[in-house]
Amino acid sequence: MRRIVFALALLTTTTFSAEEDYYRIVTLDAPKDLKLEVSGIAPLPDGRVAVAIRKGEIWIIDGALTDAPKYSRFASGLHEPLGLAWRDGAFYVVQRSEVTKIRDTDGDGRADEYLTFAKGWGVTGNYHEYAYGPAFDREGNLWVTLNSTMGQKLDPQDQWRGWSLKVKPDGSWEPVSGGFRSPSGLGFNASGDLFVSDQQGTWMATGPLFHVEPGVYHGHAAALEYCKLPGATFRIDSNIPETLTIPEAAKQVPHYRPPAVWFPYRKMGMSCTGVLCDTTGGKFGPFREQLFVGDFTMSLITRVQLEKVKGRYQGACFPFRQGFQSAVFRMEWGADGSMFVGETNRGWNSLGSRAYGLERLVWTGKTPFEIEKMEAQPDGFRLTFTQPIEPASLRAADALKLTSYTYKFHSSYGSDEIDPRDLALRSVDVAKDGLSARLVVEGLREGYVHELHLPGVRSTKGAPLLHDAAYYTLNAIP
Repeated sequence: MRRIVFALALLTTTTFSAEEDYYRIVTLDAPKDLKLEVSGIAPLPDGRVAVAIRKGEIWIIDGALTDAPKYSRFASGLHEPLGLAWRDGAFYVVQRSEVTKIRDTDGDGRADEYLTFAKGWGVTGNYHEYAYGPAFDREGNLWVTLNSTMGQKLDPQDQWRGWSLKVKPDGSWEPVSGGFRSPSGLGFNASGDLFVSDQQGTWMATGPLFHVEPGVYHGHAAALEYCKLPGATFRIDSNIPETLTIPEAAKQVPHYRPPAVWFPYRKMGMSCTGVLCDTTGGKFGPFREQLFVGDFTMSLITRVQLEKVKGRYQGACFPFRQGFQSAVFRMEWGADGSMFVGETNRGWNSLGSRAYGLERLVWTGKTPFEIEKMEAQPDGFRLTFTQPIEPASLRAADALKLTSYTYKFHSSYGSDEIDPRDLALRSVDVAKDGLSARLVVEGLREGYVHELHLPGVRSTKGAPLLHDAAYYTLNAIP
């Protein structure tokens, strides 16, 4: 409870009404006897929206964009589905032990065909053995991620916990990367690359966003026992040292690749969930092709801007929208470009007034004054803004603060920010149109989060930034 109270104290420093001017939260009504613990969302071609609920059902909502949505139950009897997808006339859902393909073959609005599409990974009665997905890539492959087991294993045959799996169109599958703890969010960027969020905990310093590639180790040691199985894409035979920092681990631990982005604890959430790319073509505002990432404990959504440096992803995360009624778990786009936000706290603590529900986040058409992008340069960073800035406000002595820090790479639960350092600003160069600025910085450090605050910056109209913070994970200096 102490953690939640502390988080709430932080949240009250941001004025929800200011965010509401730009992105409005609309709560969808549901039947009183329906516990709408939304664990998956799938927009349908005809404009309806389907949702999976954690206790094993699929419901279809007609009129989800209106004030009077209508609900009908489509399927039931599922084992804790934690995602939902629609493709070629069928639903695909990941239950704990399989991917199931579900259809309505007689057209009566109820599922009558449940087919096992893929199965074979290990599963026991351990409560922590969640399975997440599915997410379809451009080639028609379906992706699944598996939780690591918590505590003592119940079955020696348990397999592939903490790994990502690629399921081919014929239902066969293969492991791709390993080392997750609780990889609850899967989403593709605009280039079609898969990104997965994970949870702070053992071996996870704080919330990360990983780029999934074959043969990559994400850092959680429980997954290493499956490296000896046929099909494993990497193998680590030696013990993992526990006295390293993240930059040291990136150099010394075989196959380990740090996340593209770290979400500093409490500052940018406490438990990462869904991942959604803005593919609305501007219907959702000025953040085209950026990623949005949900947070469970603090019931909020953050924003992520990625770039490739030396062939690998890195980038910045920014505050975006707080104040949802419950834990944010899944997000999907509606036909009008609004964002459906599915919520369930599963009985754990989360901020908000309810334990579950479904809401929409709607852009009001007004562009907030924000840091749109923070991009790495050989000698600093380039900032892009959504509105022109007043150059003098950025050049003022107290206009900005930049610090860097990293984390421990160890089996303990989470990590403090370690080796902090204030960075000196050599110069500021603001573009003539006021929409971008170059910051020349002394002391950039690879493998460190670079935390930027711009409390003094104003637009040419005198407005402060809606959110004046950015957190850049600098894996490599260009």
